[in-house]
Amino acid sequence: MTIFERLFRRMGQKPRAVVFVDYEHWYYSYKKLYHMEPDLRGWYDELARTYEIAELMFFGAFAQADLKYEAPKIRALTNTIIATDNKSPFHKKDMTDFIMLDYIYQRELENDRNEVYVIFTGDGHFQSVVRYLTQKRHKTVVVYGVREAFSRQLQAAATNAVQLPAEGTVIAACYRLIVDNFNYIAEHPEKRIIPTFQNTVAAVARHSGMGEQIVHAALQQMLDLGYVRRGDYRVEFNRTIKALSPDWEKLHTAGLWEYPV
Repeated sequence: MTIFERLFRRMGQKPRAVVFVDYEHWYYSYKKLYHMEPDLRGWYDELARTYEIAELMFFGAFAQADLKYEAPKIRALTNTIIATDNKSPFHKKDMTDFIMLDYIYQRELENDRNEVYVIFTGDGHFQSVVRYLTQKRHKTVVVYGVREAFSRQLQAAATNAVQLPAEGTVIAACYRLIVDNFNYIAEHPEKRIIPTFQNTVAAVARHSGMGEQIVHAALQQMLDLGYVRRGDYRVEFNRTIKALSPDWEKLHTAGLWEYPV
């Protein structure tokens, strides 16, 4: 907790914060890395418990096919949505960064009463503005970024850095990807795939883009919870291997799999 936050807590007040969100970073990183969608309401509610949110701004090329459906969700939190689309047939991500940086500098010049700047981006280009705010303007800067797509240099420059999604959430999301892999094997017996621990980890990581370390942790948890069993499978007369088999009943009860209709 920073000195500002301790001071305001003692006074019974929340620090005043302005919030800038690079929604392209959040949305596409979640989609590519974790096959998830941003939990806008959960994130906002957690933020509002700590700060008085004076202004909340979302930036992105909302004319793009994927993002145009996100605007109504964002409007449930704020009407300040800054479209960064340009007329070029090839959208440049740097345009979103440039516009967002300009807004951050302008807000500090227009109103220096803001004690906290919350910036949601993983891009290392934001190091300069973060250092300007912390070192020159003596502001608290909290930077949010998507795990595995979050510049370490940017994290180091901030007063506080928060990685999303939380590790437990990532592992839980991985459960479904593992179940999908077992389902594929069950539906394609002609491929004669024997799911061992290691080849399951490798297959899920390869097809999903998840890191093998995360898939490994998720699969181990599923074994510990009894969602998956490990037993001997004979591959030759005198040789067996440890193969995995899902407990479909437990997976169904846990809401991770549905019986075929």
